[in-house]
Amino acid sequence: MSVLKSKRKASQFEVFHHLYQVRRDITDLLLRDFGYSFEKAEQRLRKRFGGRGYTELTEKEQERYNQLKNKLEAFDDWFIYDERQVIVDCLREITKEVFIANSIYPTCMEELIQRRLHQDEAIGQCYRLAQELQYAIETLPVDVNTYLRFGEAIKTEINLIKGWRKADNKFKGAISTSAANFANVNNNGNANYNNASNANSVRPDFNSAVE
Repeated sequence: MSVLKSKRKASQFEVFHHLYQVRRDITDLLLRDFGYSFEKAEQRLRKRFGGRGYTELTEKEQERYNQLKNKLEAFDDWFIYDERQVIVDCLREITKEVFIANSIYPTCMEELIQRRLHQDEAIGQCYRLAQELQYAIETLPVDVNTYLRFGEAIKTEINLIKGWRKADNKFKGAISTSAANFANVNNNGNANYNNASNANSVRPDFNSAVE
């Protein structure tokens, strides 16, 4: 019997597959300078002043024209480069944290907490990515609607990681069961600690709960 997609728990494979797609799509956006074109921006600037030549503008209009053109040149000279570096860093950090989290197969509560921390860090970097991407697109003279599909894709990745994190509760249950078997008391009152000498039988610390 098949399970509706909306009812399925997120798996590591879904997290990775979607992350790769997000990274490819955003990289393509960066290669296109967020959709910014200095030539088109300059054309819009001239149109803003009625298509008149620079010498036809009043002194006050020339001053305003120069301010706006300097801003457009700054976008081209450093702003796009700077924002591109920040966003690439976010994408790399998300990928790194997801891979580290996936490399940890919890056998004790401490390892489960470590895995959770890396999942949390990946989620945090996703939020950072969304904010930086939105800031760049809203600052540049480009179509803000360009951001919408990227924003939705990042939101989906956050939900996938959260679902993956929630699915890790199975580890907590298994670890709890293992810990409960650490020391058994027989019906005659004698304690049994047969497995205590095994390295993987050391009872983990359950003072910190992981959800």
